[in-house]
Order: sequence, then structure tokens, then C-alpha cells
Amino acid sequence: MIRREDILRIMDAVRIEDVVGEFLQLKKRGSNLIGLCPFHNEKTPSFNVSPSLGIYKCFGCGKAGNSVNFLMEYEHYTYPEALRKLAKQFGVDIVEDEPDADYLEKKSEEEQSYFVHEFAGKWFTNQLWESKEGMSVGLSYFRERGLSDSIVKKFGLGYSPQQYDAFAKFAKSEGFDQDVLAKNGLINIESGNDRFRDRIIFPIFSTGGRIIAFAGRTLRSDAKIAKYVNSPETAIYHKSNILYGLHLAKNAIISNDECYLVEGYMDVIAMVQAGINNVVASSGTSLTAEQIRLIRRYSAKVCILYDGDVAGIKASFRAIDMLLAEGLTVRVVLFPDGDDPDSYARKHSAKALQNFLDENKKTFVIFKAGILFAEAGDDPLRRAEAMKDIVHSIAEIPDGIVRSLLVTDCSRLFQLEEKVLMTEMNKMLRSKVKKQLRPDEHHIIDDYAEETQKPEQENLSLSDRVEEAERNILRMLLQFGNKLIKFSRTDELGMEIITESRVSDYIFDELKADKLELSNSQYAAIFDVCQNQVKTDGQTNVNRILNMLEPGLSNVAASIMNADHALSPNWDKHGIYIMHTDNSMPILIQEMESAVLEYKHLVIVRRMDDIMLQMKDEPNADNQMVLLNEYQVLKIIDVEIEKRLRQRVINK
Repeated sequence: MIRREDILRIMDAVRIEDVVGEFLQLKKRGSNLIGLCPFHNEKTPSFNVSPSLGIYKCFGCGKAGNSVNFLMEYEHYTYPEALRKLAKQFGVDIVEDEPDADYLEKKSEEEQSYFVHEFAGKWFTNQLWESKEGMSVGLSYFRERGLSDSIVKKFGLGYSPQQYDAFAKFAKSEGFDQDVLAKNGLINIESGNDRFRDRIIFPIFSTGGRIIAFAGRTLRSDAKIAKYVNSPETAIYHKSNILYGLHLAKNAIISNDECYLVEGYMDVIAMVQAGINNVVASSGTSLTAEQIRLIRRYSAKVCILYDGDVAGIKASFRAIDMLLAEGLTVRVVLFPDGDDPDSYARKHSAKALQNFLDENKKTFVIFKAGILFAEAGDDPLRRAEAMKDIVHSIAEIPDGIVRSLLVTDCSRLFQLEEKVLMTEMNKMLRSKVKKQLRPDEHHIIDDYAEETQKPEQENLSLSDRVEEAERNILRMLLQFGNKLIKFSRTDELGMEIITESRVSDYIFDELKADKLELSNSQYAAIFDVCQNQVKTDGQTNVNRILNMLEPGLSNVAASIMNADHALSPNWDKHGIYIMHTDNSMPILIQEMESAVLEYKHLVIVRRMDDIMLQMKDEPNADNQMVLLNEYQVLKIIDVEIEKRLRQRVINK
């Protein structure tokens, strides 16, 4: 049990920015720090750290707490373990009256797994350094590969002897249950023999530096023997969530604002020995979305290091597209034929390696073009396919501005019309969106494509779109204000309830509920006249409204009623958005709701844009937090509105 006075001393010494900064890339914003939340997937930072208060708060998922809470949540420490970790990190000496039962007994499955992996890691290390077999086989191999003793120790490398059950016997003699050893992948379930026998050992560490798994490599040339044997997935090890070497690389990735991504364990170790510390590997598995998000917590820039195997490079193009889809900036370095990061690092000095990396980084566009065009030769059809492949990668990028700039670069580099490339990319983007829709919704994308391809239609600014939405609100009032509509909803008992209302009442109530007022002064004046007329006469009489308006406003109202909305002729075919006085009630309700929702959506977007501008100029951290909270609330509301607008084509 850790004494209360020691707990207070630990908490006084802790700097939460140092604790969280070990795991995340944090950037200064006022008096606080901000970064991507480690507890949920996000692309816009909403995770805030307050050094003055010693707390963190995510405005996206709601997670909050102090340094102890963070370690317990992120690294799955128990409360006493988190305190011990912090005491050690910040140099606080503690005295424990009596060890707590949870810590000693390792009751939970996770803690049991951590404990047995730590035990196994020490045993493998001892075998490498203290046994004759380990030194003559394992240690001599590492030294032949050019690894220094210090780097071998830094990565905790080890050795498992040839004896079938050497580890199993020792572990059992130390009180470990066979089922626990088997469940954690340290012995084989059927035979009870060692899983990693006769192999050099690479421990796999969590981001916080705890051993969670092992990889064993055979040194034999027998083709019947698997080159690597890896730990199975356990309570603490999920290979898709782990990057090899990240526990040592995270601070270097943050400081260099770039992550080198390699293929193998030895590549990482050789690079670190050469002084390149911001390097990780995908742990012997194909790159996963979870691993990419892990990189993105520390930097949005990644540089992939490939050897000269063209077939292998082409197979890994998928990884480039995955990185781009998560919003990362991707560069590539290709090593000379016959070399990989490990062999090149052994042949050259640390300075020569760094110079090679700096001088040979290419954007993914140039890299893919070099590989694909070399393969295509002078065949125009194959070159066209290669260009489509490159455009496909650009289409994966979520940022529209970046996509546009890259298309412009491709047009200049490859002497192709920018319009042709943009058309091809838009086709791919529409295909991506279709995959997210139901088959019966595909026509929405097709109709939208038809409309946007018309040369006379241009993208409108946000203020123009708001004004157009206000015109649509007035059109609904003037043309259909007196129409009675029926709504159906289900109450708490599952009974259907039918309510009846006029279009005008629905619009007035919806805007009043959210305290919305039309921003265009002319439209606002017309809206007020409509509202006053309903209060006076109980209905919207268009003729009376036009007579009540000033001549200039009367002309505006008339033009709104008679406006051509440039709708696709296909929309009539689908029965969507086309409004005539003889339309059915479902169509009328749909159009009315769409008009109101569209307006609310645009007002929210406008306010969110204003908040972002205010935050840039706001020096006060507390005010920034208030603005950020408002932004998050608006974003949640807007997402719900956009869900309801799914079947309405809007120009975004």
C-alpha cells in the first residue's frame, strides 16, 4: 500500500504534459496543449491538456482525468502501478507499508499477462548473455550482423535454447501454471514444449515500454522450419495495434515531425544504431489502419523505406493508399538493388545514411510514377492505366485542397490536361461514396454528377449558399404556406400518432425554436410580413402579401416564387425534390423538411467557420476552451442534420 503522503508528493511532482507527451504529439494552444485523442479515432485534434490544472479532457469522446487516470486508461496500469510509474519517472522516493494484494497476485488477466511476459523477457535475455549456448549462437549472430552489445541490450534481444522445454521447466519451477504459459503463447498447448525454442528473440513492447509479445527467428537454413514464430494474440497483445520500436521512437518522431516506416525488426535496430531514432516497423504484418492512426498521434508525416524489390514494392502500394486515406503526408525512399535499411546502415556511416535519406525522399506521386511508367514503357494503354493508379491514390486523400494541388502537379509533370485528371478523380470519388450508400441511393450520386458537370453551374461560396437556402425557405412559404401536412411518429408505447400542421407553421416553429433569423435584409423583411399575415389572418395569402410589400420587395418575392431551380430532369423520374402544386403530400413534406434542414446546416457551418477564426485570434485559454466546446456541440448537431439530408443533393 502506497502511503497517502507519498501519493500527494507524487502528484505534486508530476507534469501532466510530460506524461501525456510520451504518447502523443502535443502542440501549444494558448496556455493549454492540444493533440489527437488516443481513446477514439479522429482527424481534427480535440484532446486538450491543461498543465496548470494537471488534467486532460477530450471534447470528442469525453475522456478526462489526471496523469494517473491517463496511464490507467491508456497503458492499462492498475492504480498502484500508475503511481509507481510516475514516482520513478519524476524521482519521488516512496515507502510502501505493505504490498497491495492486486499487485502481488496479478489477479486480472491483463496483469497476469504483463507479469509472465516480463518474466519470460528476463529469462530470454539471461540465456543470451549468461549461457554458453546463448553466447555462442545468439550473441555471436547479433555481433556478426554488426550490432553492438549496447544496442542488443537496448532492444532487450534474447535467445531461447534448443532444449524442447527449457523455459517451460524453469517457469513451472517458479510457480507459473501451464495454462497461463500456454494462454500467453509461451509454450505449445498440445506438447507443453517451448514455443520459441532454438531461436533468437525479439521482444515486442507496448507504447509505454512493457513487453507484450515475442518474435522468434530461426538461424537454421532448413526450408521446412518457419523463419519466424510469433506470439498469438492475447489479452495484452493485438498485433494490428502495435508498431515495433515505437516505445523508443515516439519522442524522436515528435521532435523530427516525421516517422520512418520499415519492414523488419533488424531494419529498425540497425537504423537506431546508426542514429536514426524516429523509425518503426509494422511488426511482421501488413500495415493496418490502427497502426497508421498510431503514427498519426505523433506526426502527420511518414516516410516509407523500401528495398530494391520491385515486386514487393508494387504489392505494398496498398499501404501508401491507406496512409493517404488517413490524412498523412507520404514520402518514399528506395534503397539500391540488393540493399535494405539494415544492410545499407551496416555498409555506410551514420552521416552517409542520413544524407542518403534526405537526398532520396520522393513524394508518393513521383515514386509511383517512376515504378509504374518504367514498367509500362511506351505502351500508351499501360501508361494510361499507370496514371489512373496514381490518380486513384490522390483520390484517397481526405483534404480536397491537397487533392486539387496534387492533380495540378500531375498535370504539369506528365503533360496531361488538368481537366481530364480531375474528371477521372471525381469519378473515383463518386465510386467511393456509392460504396457507402444503399443501392437504391446510387441515383443521388449519378444525378449530382450530371448536375455538376454542367459548365454553367459553378460552386457557390458559403454566403451564397446561405442566401440560396433563405430563398428556398421563402419559396416554400409563399407557394405552399397554406398546405396542410400530416406527420406520423411513434410514441413511447409504440402507438402511431398523427399530427397536422400548415407548412407556414412548421417553418415558423422550426426557425423560432433555434432562434434563427434570415441574414439577407430583403428576405428577412418578406419573412416578417409573411409571419405577421399568418398571425392576423391565420393563413398566407400570396396576393395580400405582395400588396403589403414595398414595390422593390414585391418584385423580389415574385422572382423567388417563379425562380428556375435548375433541377435535373432525372429528379422528376425519381420523384425527388421536384415541387409542383399537385405533388403528393410525402414529396411536399420531404421538400419542406429539406429546405429547413439545409438552412440549419449552412447556418451551423457558418458559425463553425466563425469559431475557427475566433480561436486563432483568442489569446485566453479559457475562452478558447469555451469556443472549442461550442464547436464540438455544433459538429455533433450538424452530423445529425446531414444524416437526415442524405437524400438531398447539396453543393458542398
